[in-house]
Formats: sequence, C-alpha cells, structure tokens
Amino acid sequence: MSGKSFLDRDEFVALAEDADRPAVVRTTVDLDVDVEPLAAYAALADASDAAHTFLLESGEKLASSDPDGAFAPASEERHARYSFVGYDPAAAVTLDPDGTDVDVFDPRYAGLVDPGEGDVLDRLRGALPDVERVNFPTTDRQQLDGGLVGFLAYDAVYDLHLDEVGVERPDSRVPDAQFVLTTKTLAFDHAADTVSLVCTPLVRPGDDAGAIHNALVREAERVREALADATADPGGFVREDATAGSREAYEAAVERGKEHVLDGDSYQVVLSRARELVGEIDPRGLYAALRDINPSPYMYLLEYGDRSVVGASPETLVSVRGEEVVSNPLAGTCPRGASPVEDRRLAGELLADEKERAEHTMLVDLARNDVRRVSEPGSVRVGEFMTVLKYSHVQHIESTVTGRLAADADAFDATRAAFPMGTLSGAPKIRAMEIIDALETSPRGLYGGGVGYFSWDGDADVAIVIRTALIDHALDERGGDEETTTDRITVRAGAGIVADSDPASEYEETERKMDGVIAALDRIEQPADATPPPEVSR
Repeated sequence: MSGKSFLDRDEFVALAEDADRPAVVRTTVDLDVDVEPLAAYAALADASDAAHTFLLESGEKLASSDPDGAFAPASEERHARYSFVGYDPAAAVTLDPDGTDVDVFDPRYAGLVDPGEGDVLDRLRGALPDVERVNFPTTDRQQLDGGLVGFLAYDAVYDLHLDEVGVERPDSRVPDAQFVLTTKTLAFDHAADTVSLVCTPLVRPGDDAGAIHNALVREAERVREALADATADPGGFVREDATAGSREAYEAAVERGKEHVLDGDSYQVVLSRARELVGEIDPRGLYAALRDINPSPYMYLLEYGDRSVVGASPETLVSVRGEEVVSNPLAGTCPRGASPVEDRRLAGELLADEKERAEHTMLVDLARNDVRRVSEPGSVRVGEFMTVLKYSHVQHIESTVTGRLAADADAFDATRAAFPMGTLSGAPKIRAMEIIDALETSPRGLYGGGVGYFSWDGDADVAIVIRTALIDHALDERGGDEETTTDRITVRAGAGIVADSDPASEYEETERKMDGVIAALDRIEQPADATPPPEVSR
C-alpha cells in the first residue's frame, strides 16, 4: 500500500480499547491517486450498496477586481480548501411532520441513531450518536471528519417558528430534513494537492478492534483501485415540459408585499417564484455543467434515493468551527459587466445605491441578533462589511458576522438561531415568514433552507439553498405495461421587497438569480430522441 497509511494496528487497537463506551476512532490514509472529485464521486457512488452519496466541493475562491480591471482571487481561503465525497453511510435519517424514518445500514449503529422527540433540529441532534471521539486533531481549519451530511428544507420553519403563531403548514413533497451519517469520506485538500480516505469507524466495548482495523485496510485498497481509472462521464437532460409561473402573478404578489411594508408589518419580505421542468436528467451531468458555469463557495451534489440536490450557493447560513460562529449575510445584487470596466462600474453603482445599502445594513443587524442569541455576551463582531463579491452571472454585497459560541450552545442551536437567514425571509423574521406563507403560491420546499454538515467534533458548515435544483425522481406510467422514468426539476429564486420596490425589476432579479442553473440545464439538454441519461441505482 502506497501513501501515508492508517494508524498502525496496535495503536488503533490501543486507542479503541482505552474508551469505556462506544467510540469513533478517526484515522486517515493518503491514497496517492490523481483523480478529480466528480470522477471519484461517480466511481464510489456506482460501487456503493446504499443509494445515498454526496459531493461537497469548493468551486473557486471568491473574486474581486484588481486595480487594473482583471479578476483576482480574494485573500480568503475558507471557501476553497477542501472537497468531500461521502459513500456507504452508516445510516440515513429523514425527518418530516409525520415522523422520523431511520435506515441503519451498519448494524453496529442499531440503537445509537436515535432522533427522539422535539423539533427538527432537536431530532437531528439525536441522530448524531453520542459517542466518544478518539484521535480527532485540533485544527484551525474547518473540515469534515464524518458526521451528518444533508439538507434542511425551508419548510422546517413551520416546525421551528410558525407553528407557535398558528400558521398552518402546507402540504410539501420535501421532508423537513434528510441526512446521512457518514463514516467514510474521501477528502481532497486542494492546497496540499492530496486525496485522503478519512474513516471514523465505530468501536463498541467488546468489539474486535483488530478486525475493524483489518477491514479499514481492505477498504482503503478497494477505494484506491476504484479510483485508479475513475472517470466522471456525466449524462444529459432530455426535456419533456417546463413551466415558469405567471409574471403577472409574481408582480401582483410584490405589490401586496409592498403594502405590508408600507403598513408597517415588515421592513422587508423576500418573495420567491419557481420554475419547474420535467424530463430525464442525470444529476451528475447537471452538477458538472453548473460547476463549470457558476463555480461558487459551496458546490453540492446529493443523491439520496428518489431525491437529488444540485447546487452552487454563494452564501453561508451558519458555520461553527470550535468556539467560533460565523454568518455571512449576502444582500444586494447587480449583474456582471461585459468587460472589467463595466463590471467595476456596476459594482460601484451597487455600493452607491441607497436602497441596497439600507437593505444590506438591516440584514447585517438581523444576522448580528441571530449570532448574539448563541454567543457569549460581548463577543459578536462585524468583520468584513459590504464587500462586493463576483460570481458568474451576478455580483453581491457580503458582510461577515462572528461570535464566540456560548458554553451551553452547540452547532444545532446556532443553526436554529440563524434559520432561516434573514436574506431569504426578510425582517422581522416571523412576520416576514407569515407574509411569505400568505403570498407565495406554492411551498418553498428546499429553497431558502440549508445544505451542509454537522461533524463528529461539533463543527458545522451549512450553506443557504439558493442557485439550486431539486430533482424528484419518480416512475410515471404512460399506458400499457411501459414505465418511463420521469424527473421533476425545481429551480427557485427570490427578491427582497421593500417600500420602493419596482415589481418588474424584482421579477428580473429572480430571473438573473436562476440564470446559472438554467444555463447549466440548457448546456446538457439533448434532443428527445437522444440516448437517455444513464440509469443510476437509487
């Protein structure tokens, strides 16, 4: 076996046997392979027994304009260091209003994945087994060493917030949360140019720790062989139908939203609209195209049974690393320019726009309040303030709010405090969410929720679900005995409505925000008589 190896057998056994209760023992091996994350994902997903795999990836460092007008990478590294591929999870958990569904794939976890009672985040906390953590290094960098990976839908607001004020939950085809418990993760360190297999196997009192170590060695060799000739080979999209909703209906909703603001019900309310497409799609093909068209701080591909999520989000919902809580409100949008000169001009106009500045400042204040709820008194700070960040189709204003996590709070509490981000609801949050419920014509589902992880060591990194496609895979009977696989793809975007909003402009903003995903779908579209995308075991 080449590359830096796992803990040696005797050391692993000694560490495992030193624990007096069930423990996860972190150990890694450098695989010494040259493979791209998407190709590695495809190889491991296709070989996985469980139909739950994920890819979390950083597409590019955030960009800023240099004095000469060229685009230069920002100094910040937090968005560009790691990519993670997860496969063969120990368990999968689905949380919805009707209850909890737990699938345990590794029988040693029986009884340990216990969501219990409470709201969706209480139950999610219970799904992460309470075990001893062994050999987890102390680091100033955020990285995924196993734990829960998945999504929290916006519709969880009914459980977390709106039930308390008597708002009735609408029917939704999306669960409140869907996560896997990952214990085998392929970690790409792009700065060090390494690929490692990170394993956190469970060892219970009485288990044969030596046999568990032997299984890890065999797994590392199996993965190395699978990656040796791995290729992504993503498929395409055969479109059957598409709907975009009524422009008139959205603009009418904006007018009603403005009335609420003028009446003093809200300072701002974010109203969204959806596009739906029907056809046959390979989520990996969509991810490959989106990754190329719209590289972003948070790139994700989740294939969880009959549901896939493909996205490129620029915005953090909440990040917890050790004792630090971070929120990155992103509000204020303008298009990219056709040249560096025009790009700078548009960015300057964005920063000079009193409406955009007022909205952004309001949402920074809201983020400060959210972070303060779970932070030590006096520790909340605003770091970078009103920086223009550039993406493939739009430019945004971003700020950074940090705090020191209170001793009695954890990453799940921090997520509850931040959820939903004010940039996706408006302010004040509860009243804005009530208005959203009244004015939007369909449940948001995943849009405005979060995708990310809660790791064994207490860290979390959760992106806001925007610039994302939700894919529902289903069987549609079309007469006779023939069954054709039909996928429903939903793309959604919103705009912040204030007293002087122009309905037509807000509609166009939602169009711009969907452009990246729609462009990716257009790129991989194939004619109806083309060979359909390859079937993936679900």
